[in-house]
Amino acid sequence: MTRPQEGATVLVVDDTLLNRVALVKGVEHLGHHVLQAADGAEALETLGAERVDMVLLDLLMPGVDGFEVLRQVGADPELRGTPVLVISAIEETEDIARAIELGAIDVLPKPFDPVLLRVRLRVALEQARLRRMEQEYLRQELALRQQERLATLGRLSAGLGHELNNPAGAALSAARQLREQLAEVEGLLPRLVRMPEGPAAVAAVDDLIAVSASGTDPVDPDPDPAEAIERLLEAAGVEGAWNIAPELAAYGITSTELEPRLTALGDATAPAVGWLHARIRVRRLVEHITRSTMRMSELIGALRGYSNLDRAPRLGVDVRQGLDETLTILGHKIPDGVEVVRDFAQVPPIQAFGAELNQVWTNLVDNAVDAVGKQGRVVLRARPGADGGVVVEVEDDGPGVPEDLAGEVFDAFVTTKPPGEGTGLGLNIAHQIVTTAHGGRISVESAPGRTVFRVELPPVAAPSGTADDPDPRGGTP
Repeated sequence: MTRPQEGATVLVVDDTLLNRVALVKGVEHLGHHVLQAADGAEALETLGAERVDMVLLDLLMPGVDGFEVLRQVGADPELRGTPVLVISAIEETEDIARAIELGAIDVLPKPFDPVLLRVRLRVALEQARLRRMEQEYLRQELALRQQERLATLGRLSAGLGHELNNPAGAALSAARQLREQLAEVEGLLPRLVRMPEGPAAVAAVDDLIAVSASGTDPVDPDPDPAEAIERLLEAAGVEGAWNIAPELAAYGITSTELEPRLTALGDATAPAVGWLHARIRVRRLVEHITRSTMRMSELIGALRGYSNLDRAPRLGVDVRQGLDETLTILGHKIPDGVEVVRDFAQVPPIQAFGAELNQVWTNLVDNAVDAVGKQGRVVLRARPGADGGVVVEVEDDGPGVPEDLAGEVFDAFVTTKPPGEGTGLGLNIAHQIVTTAHGGRISVESAPGRTVFRVELPPVAAPSGTADDPDPRGGTP
């Protein structure tokens, strides 16, 4: 039979041929396409292979009965939303209640009333249509949210890659130089100790390094310590004094400390100074590598905290840490002329979805930095809220939100950025994360020179998602 263009697909399940034929005729008369199954096993096989809009199900069948069909339909995520109307001769209230508990939308007695069947079919199919539209809307919304998250991740990854590349390159360069300096140290020391003045020279160099590493501020009467050291080294016959002197002075060695320790070293003076210079360079390169790797560790730690890797979805969150991590991740984007002020009071930890909140902070801070341009001020505040919650504010002194968009800033696809620079979903997603996933509030006050986005979060996230949205935070399950 040709399927009606406007009709639905209805599966009729009944082990009695006469009953099944009667239902098929009645449903086809209403303009719907009908599939048939003589028992529960055949019904489940058909449901797995065909797109079915509704099931008319008998309960009392041999083998796999209607109750088992209801149970398996309810357990299958792909079939769970399919409306099932039971048409059966059962009269026991307990059986009727059990069928409805297993997911049946209603139970009609046999023999069925054609008028009642027509009405019930129409209502159920309309409900199913609306449900499919809602699910499709949710799928599209989740796809848009994921697109915005990927776009944000792309921007952050590009900036973070640049931020990591600088200290990584510096550490690699310092490591290469360190290898050369260690070779020089290893070459100079044996030569030095074989000299008659060698032991005194080693002691003098160790003493100088100990004094400079003591932490006390060097005192040098000469206004230019490097120049004074250079004159002293030239007088002692040290080659390359112009190159050595600045590094000794930068390390904290003064001419008044150096002069008495070089006295009476004789032929050991030049190798002793060379050994001193090489050791100082080794120490400075080690410090350089340490600073570079600490910077990389800081960035990776911020990224780890930002994304809440290896943590439960909802946990005790210190919003101040999330704000700090967000600033670290966005550091590459903040111009030198933008002053960022942290105004953090003592706030309690809240039970929240940390990664999602960090996405909120990213959107708000990113927008604030864009608003002030190359010169301005961005203030981040955190303070205790009502009932043990937390209030976070992101303020900027930019031009403010245009009046015609003041009431629409949290709507999807609303943006003040030029085409190609923003999707208009950032604030919409932030609004949903705060309100839907956490049961909080987000608002904005804006005027030229002062715009404040305020986020109020309860002590425990109270998602308001429904069964139609398996992840109330707006992400994929």
